[in-house]
Amino acid sequence: MKRKEFIVIGLGQFGTNVAISLASSGAVVMVIDRDEQKLELVADRVTHTICADATNAEVIHSLGIKNYDGAIVGIGDNLETSVLITIQLKEMGVPFVMTKASTDLEGRILHKVGADKVIFPDKEMGFRVGNQIMNGNYFEAIELSERYSIVDLDVPAAWVGKSLRGLNIRSRYGVSVIGIRGLEETNINPEPEYELKEDDILIVLGHNSELQRLREM
Repeated sequence: MKRKEFIVIGLGQFGTNVAISLASSGAVVMVIDRDEQKLELVADRVTHTICADATNAEVIHSLGIKNYDGAIVGIGDNLETSVLITIQLKEMGVPFVMTKASTDLEGRILHKVGADKVIFPDKEMGFRVGNQIMNGNYFEAIELSERYSIVDLDVPAAWVGKSLRGLNIRSRYGVSVIGIRGLEETNINPEPEYELKEDDILIVLGHNSELQRLREM
């Protein structure tokens, strides 16, 4: 299967997190920013870094951007720049363009100039955190759908010192442990014989009802 390819323009907190997340998931990621220091911070975690002004159409054309699956414009503090870049990306034939916005008005403008999706990171995170608090979900969660999520959970006291195989978590609780955050590193797809420690954080995938039941332990 061909690897997905994305461009991320603008390395603020949002753009940086998106770029690293996409690269960690196996995508080819090209990052564009005018700040060389910001590029150096992600250079070893993404596929390509380009120090350039993304509003310069000639520079962007030379990068073969139209061959990518999508672009994320993370410049949320300058509407004029975001609009110009979004227009150019769509004119170049990029099939999917997601653009960051700070206000509803900016969002409407970006939609009108061609953005396929406009995202409001602060607003959406606020709603998500509020919903999690109301549901008692004080832990970090990634919603995969309305029914399934990936969450971080503390190791229940009764599990400390026991192996994943011995606990038989998937059969007993209907969820899968896909990773473990230790004090020094994150262990993705841990071995069945791994013995859980008190300070470990479980990265668990499952149905929200099963996750809730497990959290209540």
